[in-house]
Amino acid sequence: MKVNISKYDDLGQGITKINDKVCFVKYGLPKEELDIKILKENKNYSKGIIEKIIRESEHRIEPVCKYYYKCGGCDFLHMNFEEEKKFKINRTKDLFGKIDKFYETKEYNYRNKIILHVKEGDLGFYKEKSNDLININYCYLANDKINEIIKLLKANKDINFNGEVLIRVNSLDELLISISGNYKYLNNLVNSILIDNLIYNDKILKGNDFFYEHINNFQFKVNYKSFFQVNIKGLESIFNSLTTFLRDKKINNALDLYSGTSVLGILISKYVDKVTSIEINSNATTDAKENIKLNKINNLKIINGKVEDYINNFSDIDLIIVDPARCGLAKKTIDYLTKFKPLYLIYISCNIDSLKRDLKILNNYYNLEKVEVVDMFPRTNNQETICFMKIK
Repeated sequence: MKVNISKYDDLGQGITKINDKVCFVKYGLPKEELDIKILKENKNYSKGIIEKIIRESEHRIEPVCKYYYKCGGCDFLHMNFEEEKKFKINRTKDLFGKIDKFYETKEYNYRNKIILHVKEGDLGFYKEKSNDLININYCYLANDKINEIIKLLKANKDINFNGEVLIRVNSLDELLISISGNYKYLNNLVNSILIDNLIYNDKILKGNDFFYEHINNFQFKVNYKSFFQVNIKGLESIFNSLTTFLRDKKINNALDLYSGTSVLGILISKYVDKVTSIEINSNATTDAKENIKLNKINNLKIINGKVEDYINNFSDIDLIIVDPARCGLAKKTIDYLTKFKPLYLIYISCNIDSLKRDLKILNNYYNLEKVEVVDMFPRTNNQETICFMKIK
């Protein structure tokens, strides 16, 4: 079936219309003429795949990765990088009415963390929306040091190994690896000069179960199970964004919600009188307490627990920063934000859908003053969006 792609949807898929019904075509680009096959037919829409490109977009390129059309890790390797950035900028404008700044990061090799699935010694990523393993030798999104470890594991393949391998690297190129499962070539990994820290089924075999990260003159201890941003340049951009916003504000009391290892709490402590971080992950809050000492912070309090269980204990708050998981804010948190109304609200999100949903409520109480985007996840359809809001 021949179709013409008119535009992108919110995920970056091509959109066409067949008999006045929307059809989503993965990997389709605007202004392309395609021969497609319908895979799924619903009442209001259909989904198709490309069988042949009849007229090609000027923005289409050959994917650099040979696993691209099988692996579910990337979304935009079929388009050039400039077109991807243009898409993300226009999507933000369409969804939120504005975009005030777009922070660029590296196109490739930016991820400081990956989790590899292992089946009978083969390691890689799952095919999109399945448990079928794509056996890989190299990941273009991962830091080059991580790819060296993939090569090392390939050279020490254990065909009876089933499990997972977590690989993390800091800005000093220090590597931490955590293996879950039954792997027999541990000595080869322990003796490798590439590996600084090795954990096997939660037992430390080499180094420590944490690493240190250094950002903008701050030092952070990060447990191997704790959340930390996968793109350091992107995190530096968030730092710069928040610093620019806060440097001329007078803030007495602030809350840092869903705070992880209190990276943002430590940053804003320089610009506020008092800040409290709340995080449910006990490994993260343990690291956060260590990070307070490392950075000699004396106006930051750490609470380990659910945000929703503690939120109503606070009043007279001038600033709240929320950085929730992809599911967005819990109802109780939104109810608090609409009831107690801090002067400033900064909402940081890696999921546009949940952010848009929450802002539909919050926009009744706050003015959206500024929207900035950090390209935290290049070559995927994800981004980090920062919304700066002020009470109406």
